[in-house]
Amino acid sequence: MDMQEQIANETVENLLNRWPETAEVFHRHGMACVGCAVAPFYSVADAINTYHISHAEFLNELLKKINRE
Repeated sequence: MDMQEQIANETVENLLNRWPETAEVFHRHGMACVGCAVAPFYSVADAINTYHISHAEFLNELLKKINRE
């Protein structure tokens, strides 16, 4: 499984706990995931689908943020 797949399958809460700097990416896309009640249950892929965002684009932005910090 590559890093993009791992990130996509991670819950939003776990991703934000591990890499808090990724909150910027969610905010930039107008996503209310940071602090959301379903963040512990929704995967990043679920959130991407809910907001109708390009999977590849969003995951690439997350990875850039993760690798930069």
